[in-house]
Amino acid sequence: MNPLAIACLVGLLAFPAAACAAAAPAKKAEPAAPIAKAEPKAPAAKPEPAPAASAAAKSEPGAPAAKAEPAKPETKAEPKPAEPKPADPKAAEPVVVADKTPMDPEVRKAVDSMQKFYEDTKDFQADFKQVYKYKTFARTTEAAGKMKFKKDGPSMRWDYLKPGEKVFVVAAEKVFAYDKEAKQLIVSRMSADRLSASVTFLWGQGKLDREFRITKADRKDFTGGIALELTPKLVDPRFQKVFFLLDPKTFAVKESIVVDPDGSENRMTFSNQKTNTGLTNDAFKIEPPADVQIKRMDE
Repeated sequence: MNPLAIACLVGLLAFPAAACAAAAPAKKAEPAAPIAKAEPKAPAAKPEPAPAASAAAKSEPGAPAAKAEPAKPETKAEPKPAEPKPADPKAAEPVVVADKTPMDPEVRKAVDSMQKFYEDTKDFQADFKQVYKYKTFARTTEAAGKMKFKKDGPSMRWDYLKPGEKVFVVAAEKVFAYDKEAKQLIVSRMSADRLSASVTFLWGQGKLDREFRITKADRKDFTGGIALELTPKLVDPRFQKVFFLLDPKTFAVKESIVVDPDGSENRMTFSNQKTNTGLTNDAFKIEPPADVQIKRMDE
């Protein structure tokens, strides 16, 4: 499993929408309506040359010489409409447009309270259950384990306990993916500056309403709290929507659902949540045995 798909509290480690859009093919501008071109004119008939005076064709004596009829002016084609200028490629690029639709007051209160909860949270730990529903293959996989988050750093750690033991740590702008059964540790680079607000709000930096349109969620399987639906203001090629279920008392995220482009859903449920327990950097260290193969992709 890709650690970037799971290594965050809301089950989504997404890069900013603008960066995604840049990686995705730019949306093409609608073609201009076809211009009706003028029918091609038949070549204008050239005037016959005036017959030269000769023995075969002489004007009658005394009569004025027959003058050649003046050539008729060539009929000019109607001027064509100006050809449309090619569309400016920059105009076709998707841009974030300010959403002027006012947020529902109840939703606004919930979003602000959730944001404040994580701004005041220095560290966080919980048990988690992950259920991934593959729409294309009509099957479901489940996993469970424990997670830790520390704002100072920031650092995240996910210990998968079943079905297989795996550890994912995000710290020092790197991702460490340790598969205990495969005896392999992969280290890759990731800059925190490129993270989406869907992650950075956890340590009080990102503002969700800047990147998402947030409304009440209408899901029958999302009960027991405040249900929110987040739709990216800029199309992201990796996911359609994000759903949060908030604890009505603390406004912490109890559940999250990330909907993939194909409709598959990654659901994370959190329990036994604890905050501000004084986690140290030692909680995010990985110390693999000597026989573990280490692959470095961060250089």
